[in-house]
Amino acid sequence: MEEDNVNVNARWLMPPEGVIKINVHSFFSDQQLPNGNQYGIGVVCRNSRGDILRILGGSLCIVNRRNNEYNAFMEGLKVAFVRSCTNIILESDHLDAYWDWTHSAIIGAPPQHARIVQQLNQRKNFYTITRLVAPEDNLLAAYVAQHGAENWKHMVRIRRPFGRIMEIWNSDIGLGEIGPQFEVILEEEINMGIAQGEVEDPK
Repeated sequence: MEEDNVNVNARWLMPPEGVIKINVHSFFSDQQLPNGNQYGIGVVCRNSRGDILRILGGSLCIVNRRNNEYNAFMEGLKVAFVRSCTNIILESDHLDAYWDWTHSAIIGAPPQHARIVQQLNQRKNFYTITRLVAPEDNLLAAYVAQHGAENWKHMVRIRRPFGRIMEIWNSDIGLGEIGPQFEVILEEEINMGIAQGEVEDPK
């Protein structure tokens, strides 16, 4: 019996030339984590080559799920501001928060969220495109958000890839399904290893 075909469309889509794409995610845990957090935020900023320009992860110690989702948007817009980016695509996989924000100019916002939504509208400019994406299109931001919730009580700029970041990033930009321990070895390093007896000569 033949198996049904599966979806093989591209997952994360690179932005056009000159446009920066920022993916954001709000992590939520039903139970308090060992450090007391229940919420986390992940932000990943990439260019049209898929190169990672900035990663932020952590927690703002917010105790409201929807408010944390709004603040994930805000942290993404802050990254755009700090990097002086004007042409940006802001993506999230949170349907309710996305719908409420993008329709707030027409229907307003709940009183408890009015301030943060107003600030989002203030920060958003004519060149900002907001998009709702499926969770599988937002895996890197989700991974960073969970790691941030598990480890920090503030937002942290992540300067070096750790854990599965390289694995997910390579998959996002079409460089294959590789493990996190993948690394390129230069020929000079191999020759040095052979000379020192650390690597077996393949000849």
